Amino acid sequence: MINKITLLINVSLFPFQNLRFVDHCEILEVLGYTSGTNTVGKKGREKARKHLHTEIQNEILRKARPKSIDEITLLLQKFYPMLCDDEEAEKNGFRFQSGESSTAPEKKLYLHYFKILEEFGNALISYRDGDVVFKYWKNDINHDKKWRFIDFMEQYSAPHKVHFFHTISRFIPLDLMIILHFVKNGLLDPIQLHEFYQHVNLADAALDDILRRGVAENHIHASAAFNFSILWQAVMNGRIETDYLKKFQPNHLSSDKNVESYILTARLLRFIMTLYLKDQEEGDNQELTSRESFRSSRQHLFDWIKSQFKQEDPDTFYLLMDMLRDRKREFASIERLTQAIDRIRLAFTEVREIEETDFIFEIFPNTRGINTYGENVFLHFALSYKHRIENDPMLKEHFEQFFRTFFWYLSIKNEFYQQVTQPTVLHGLDFFRGYFSRATDGLAKSQDYYKTMLRTLFQNRYLKKVELRISIQDELQKNKQILLNILKSYKEILQKDYHIDKDPQVDFPVIGIVYHLIKKTDNLSKDLWTYDEERDHTLHKSLRFGKLQEQYIKQVQHLQELRSEVPMATNFIIGLDAASLENNTPVQVFAPVFEEARDSRYDALRIVDPQGNILPRQSLFFTFHAGEDFRHLISGLRRIDEVLRYCKLHAGDRIGHGIALGVNISEWVRHNPLVVLPRGEYLDNLLWVWGVYSYAPKIQMETLVYLERTIDRIAVDLFGDFISAGDLRIPVLYDVYERRFKRIIIEAEKLRYEKENSADPQEYERTMKLQDKLYITYHQEKTLRRMEEPIYVMTNEIEQIMMNDMQDYLIRKVAAEGIVIEVNPSSNEAIGEIDSVFGNQLFKLQAAGNPELGNVLVNVNSDDPMVFNTNVSNELVYMYYGMLQQGMGREAALDWIEKLRKAGMDTSFIRGSQSKKQYLHILNMTISALETYGSPR
Repeated sequence: MINKITLLINVSLFPFQNLRFVDHCEILEVLGYTSGTNTVGKKGREKARKHLHTEIQNEILRKARPKSIDEITLLLQKFYPMLCDDEEAEKNGFRFQSGESSTAPEKKLYLHYFKILEEFGNALISYRDGDVVFKYWKNDINHDKKWRFIDFMEQYSAPHKVHFFHTISRFIPLDLMIILHFVKNGLLDPIQLHEFYQHVNLADAALDDILRRGVAENHIHASAAFNFSILWQAVMNGRIETDYLKKFQPNHLSSDKNVESYILTARLLRFIMTLYLKDQEEGDNQELTSRESFRSSRQHLFDWIKSQFKQEDPDTFYLLMDMLRDRKREFASIERLTQAIDRIRLAFTEVREIEETDFIFEIFPNTRGINTYGENVFLHFALSYKHRIENDPMLKEHFEQFFRTFFWYLSIKNEFYQQVTQPTVLHGLDFFRGYFSRATDGLAKSQDYYKTMLRTLFQNRYLKKVELRISIQDELQKNKQILLNILKSYKEILQKDYHIDKDPQVDFPVIGIVYHLIKKTDNLSKDLWTYDEERDHTLHKSLRFGKLQEQYIKQVQHLQELRSEVPMATNFIIGLDAASLENNTPVQVFAPVFEEARDSRYDALRIVDPQGNILPRQSLFFTFHAGEDFRHLISGLRRIDEVLRYCKLHAGDRIGHGIALGVNISEWVRHNPLVVLPRGEYLDNLLWVWGVYSYAPKIQMETLVYLERTIDRIAVDLFGDFISAGDLRIPVLYDVYERRFKRIIIEAEKLRYEKENSADPQEYERTMKLQDKLYITYHQEKTLRRMEEPIYVMTNEIEQIMMNDMQDYLIRKVAAEGIVIEVNPSSNEAIGEIDSVFGNQLFKLQAAGNPELGNVLVNVNSDDPMVFNTNVSNELVYMYYGMLQQGMGREAALDWIEKLRKAGMDTSFIRGSQSKKQYLHILNMTISALETYGSPR
């Protein structure tokens, strides 16, 4: 189903989904129009049609997985019959005829695009209690409408429609579709936009009542806690990080690599259209005696551009005419575009500095009191203009010229959206990292950065708790300053938006900070014997991950020092995490780091505030990204178990994602009959499985024989050159596997001490203990390179048995130890080994009718809202519809969601039951303490 939905969306929106067809020339040529004076003949149209279909197919095949080319062709016939057949084009008025205006087909073409978007909007969008909500019920159940494009949705159940919504919302911004729905339904006053920002409420009325009780966001990366509208507003107003667009690295799905040029073009076009719409609005407000005088008072866009720029600013005039009138596909130079934007800003607005919000509100000052994004205001004026003129044949040129410009702008916006919002086309954190960087690197770190972040999160009115994840800095003062900036921004929002000074008991969201360590790689050029604890520079060259481990430990010490120096801050510094690419850093590196963070010397039972009040001190909780991105399923399971065991997670601590726990193993094996992974990783997997089985009451002899023979073979491949095969006993290998979870420099110092104090240091390496010899190989270049060599592993029947055994063992262990799994449905689908949002690991961990697994603690979160276009409330709704699809009754599904919602609140690291007034007192005391300690010494 997902593949069919993705294909349908790609075909239906192909003319403006990105920049590939931005000038529409190839489309118009099929309809008989070229920029020359003559019409295109039948043979020319046929040739153009074949070329267009080939280009469409190539574009679709980059992003979708059709069954055949014929499937693409049939969908084109469904959505664009005039591009498939001459007779269809002529019958429906799309064919260009000589003697007509040269732009005759354009208006019908743009209206056709709008019709498709309108039908999608009609199928997906409704209103309830002042909110834009998801239309979960079946379309047109009374058959009183004739659907041209979405008749397929009559067959869709609510879960199928959720799939469609989820997919299209990560393909294009939904703001256009929503505002189009507003205008079509007569909501023409901009005040209707008040408190609409970006998200559609997916919950039905009964589920909405449950979510109103409060939800917690327990897994969200602060830099991605914004949304696309915020980023687009910043880009359109120049409020972005220096060189962001120059450094922007599009991926293989992009249709144009000239990011800075096309973004500047969009800024220019948005300025021009907004100024033009302002003049049209003022014309509408004039008292005109007749329809004719109304028409004569209007200038179409090109004449307006000529009157505004040809004399005063000829360069901008010719730049716009080349692009819009002459359809020149190449973007102008960055310098030329930048100068044009600056001249227009100075000439037409009062904006002299870069706007903190959006210049749209400067041009339409009567909308400043409306709480929404400037882009929504712009779209509302543009589509209201469409509503006013589309049925007047005398204003055909007005329509064609404006909406040619509009769809050019829209194509740029959609292209950019698809580079920062991740679809489900390729799994893995490596692919995701590109989206994360493109989405989060752009927003300028101004004084309003954290206020904008928090306000974006608080648009979800049901949010009661939010844990923000941020990186630990290497300097104590930097960590203090960032925490201070966050808390001061938070307090200002509480004062301005929640009016806490008037009512300190008003309901508002509470926040906490979870600091994460970023997983990184290390090179293989190591030699343990070159390590000297008295010379720091030897650490990086001698010990694999040794320097990185010490950096992590120092970061943790900074964090604990901050909690110690500013005791009030313990109420807001609530957790430690390890995040980023799972294959970068083995869990072994983090075990001593988490042990350092847990050391009781950092903790205390009570703190005293500056007024002498004795308050409880909140402990630090722990979470770890594991089992999210794995080459082999056993790798993902192993890492989860390693975190539980060696990082010593306790009840109430959490695992981030844990996708491996819920993967359907038979399906995974079917998709992965042959796995490529490093030899050393495979050996770790086998040793871990052997270790688990060694405690098992029973094991199939066939499995044990296969496991031990495979370990022997891999060990000989790695170590056989310097250790005889007979000495490579599995218990010894397992001892070394466990030893690697100890602090690296301490183990290295022990080995150096033993060597230096041996009777014959030269002979020591030959006669040293086998465990020591094996340990050293993990810090020697020759063996490390062998460990990193990729090998093929067949997922045969016995491998599948081991996967099932390990998954069952680990699920029961997680449940028994009270570890919480942080589930992030949209993120898990995009990144992990999950085919759809309804295939989430949650449905295995808490399967309907499976009481054995019902005690696995789970909370649901959004992870990176900016990348996945979601929020925690909608993530819970996706799980609700997933349970309905699995056959659970609606009442039971609502009860289950209530348990999930409550679990999110209860498993938050934000603890305590103080009143809002007490909480605000603690916030004020913490800010005051940070201001004192945060000043440079």
